[in-house]
Amino acid sequence: MLEVKNLHKKFGSVEILKGIHFHINKGEVVAVLGSSGSGKTTLLRCLSFLEKADHGEIIFDDFHKDITQIRPKEIRQLRMKMGFVFQNYNLFRNKTAFQNVMEGLRIAQKVPEPQAKEIAVNTLKKVGMLERSDYYPDQLSGGQQQRVAIARAIALSPKVILFDEPTSALDPELTGEVLDVMKMLAREGTTMVVVTHEMGFAQEVANRIIFMDGGRIAADQPSKEFFTSPQDENIKRFLRRTLADYDYTI
Repeated sequence: MLEVKNLHKKFGSVEILKGIHFHINKGEVVAVLGSSGSGKTTLLRCLSFLEKADHGEIIFDDFHKDITQIRPKEIRQLRMKMGFVFQNYNLFRNKTAFQNVMEGLRIAQKVPEPQAKEIAVNTLKKVGMLERSDYYPDQLSGGQQQRVAIARAIALSPKVILFDEPTSALDPELTGEVLDVMKMLAREGTTMVVVTHEMGFAQEVANRIIFMDGGRIAADQPSKEFFTSPQDENIKRFLRRTLADYDYTI
């Protein structure tokens, strides 16, 4: 469904992505793991064209093009197929939860207002936020804001949702409510690419793990295999740091 080939990205003289190649199948939940600075967030931002890659190809269904030659109109069309959930929610502070969900439907997709209202109500209900639909972001907890952000993403019926460390800004007690929504989406067959440090989520929900190290993909394998039979020494070190019960010897 979605594939990138030979993706490169520099910031100044520092190369962040060094020839990334991977694919996402419909209905998969892919967790992207790795230490800070390994290029995880840059990868998602290049996929969604929030950053411009220096080199590479993108294939999305029947669309196939050099990623550096894509026109603005084509970027808008590709973004219509993608949802993006940010670390810090990125909600409009002057709009209610309901208005935040409505915005993309009315402005980006030109959905008629009655239909957009129905979709907004259904998606807010789905993430457990309908009772707070008239609240502004500053009146909501971090977990509630992130659930509104997820509602905004799924309201557009994207083919894939990109999550950039969706729980990293949350207190531990609020993390669970966001992960529960994501687990629900996974059970429904939603295609997701999730940059995360939540190892429990990666083990329980992800079909595949992509492990990034130094701007490259060091592993791309089924979740169970990644956690039970790691071959790369850097992966073993990473797991020893992030999993209390990891007992493989380096």
